Parts: sequence; C-alpha cells; structure tokens
Amino acid sequence: MYEVSIVIPCFNEKDNIPDIVPKIVDLLREASINGEIIIVNDGSTDGTFNLIEALSKQYNNVSGVNHETNLGIANAWYTGVRNSRGRYVTTIDADSQYDPKCIKELYQVITKDNCDLVQGRRGDYKDKDMLRKFLSRALSHFLNLMFFTRIDDIKSGFIIVKKEVFADILEERNKFCRFQHFFILCALKKGYCLKQIPVAFYPRIKGRSFITNPIFFSLKILLELPRALWEYGIISRLLSKGKR
Repeated sequence: MYEVSIVIPCFNEKDNIPDIVPKIVDLLREASINGEIIIVNDGSTDGTFNLIEALSKQYNNVSGVNHETNLGIANAWYTGVRNSRGRYVTTIDADSQYDPKCIKELYQVITKDNCDLVQGRRGDYKDKDMLRKFLSRALSHFLNLMFFTRIDDIKSGFIIVKKEVFADILEERNKFCRFQHFFILCALKKGYCLKQIPVAFYPRIKGRSFITNPIFFSLKILLELPRALWEYGIISRLLSKGKR
C-alpha cells in the first residue's frame, strides 16, 4: 500500500519519459513520501513502452500499463487509477511542463486541508506559446461563465485526488470525447471539495504535443459544450437539488 500513486499518461513521449521519471523518484525519496509511479502508454508508436518497461526494471516503485490503441487522457487516467495502490492519485503530464517538485505541494495541501482534490493552476506561465496560452485562458473563462463557477485555470490536468473520489468522477469519462476538460465541473457537480494552488508552467523542450492545431482543438471542445451544460450546468444542479 502506497500513500501516493503518480499516474503519467504517455502518447509518443520516448524523449521525455527518461527525464521525468527519475525526477519523480528523487522527489518521493527526498520528501519521504511512500509513492509509486504508474506510466500508462496510450497507444504510442515511437517505442515509448519499451522505455517504460526498462524503467520499471530499474526502479522498484515504477510500473507500466499498455494500451494497444490510443484511448485518450481520461481513459489513461482510469487505467492508472485501476492499477494504483495509493491512498491518493496524482496525474502529471510526461512533457515536464509541470514541475514534478510541485507534487510535494499538492500532497501537503490535500493531507493538511482534508479536501477531496487539489489542482495545480498555471499561475506562473513560462511557456512562450502565446496562442495556446490565450486559448487556454479564454476557454477557462468561457467555461466559468457558462457554468457559473469561479475557478482559475479550470482545465489544468495537474491534480491530486483521493483514490475513491477519482474513481467515482471517472465513471462519467465516456460521456465525452475529451472528458479531461470537464473533469473539475464533474467533481463540483458531485459535491466534492476542490482547492487550487499556483504552479509554474514551462515550455515543452522535447517531443511534440498531440495538440497540433490549438484553434481546431479548442473548437472540438466547444462542440461538446451542449452535453456538458446538460450534465453539469445549472439545470442539472437544480434537478440534483430537487432530488435531495
């Protein structure tokens, strides 16, 4: 049994996995956190899983799970949670745009404040891709307006969650093609307690992002908005209150 399980979804990240895994291993040791690392290979075609298998032999608290085809981030999270043995589950991208050292801060907040999930919001935005920064912040602002929420960086996927809470939220993952963008809205609808802390967000140094066209990607998210409004919007909340 571990205290924390760190889940890293990977899609063609052979250049980044050898960098981020040792950093997390060192962080867990230095912070005296009993943790494991679960790397989910989500249908990579660049040899990522071969590296994952090598790292799992090098470190006794590292393991890998393989998806034969690309199933998306939310399903990679789900696979990670199913294979986790930690009290809490943390998700972090493989590209090191979030600093692995901040895992310690997320863990300290969730254990001290006894909330259900803690999200690292991108407060110090060091990534110089201004288009992606603008689109990300604009979409977060738009979602806040549509769902009557006041959440900074509603889309950040750098989170730590109680394992049973994470599993409950992910039960709704198949309602959307890109459930990760509505994850926090789903958590709030279910009544879970959310806290946020500011974290730095760095530029990707190695490999290529799966988001090749940020504008098209944002538009595809908006296509799922009507379903999200029905599931997590004001009508859904009123109906939920009426059932209590």
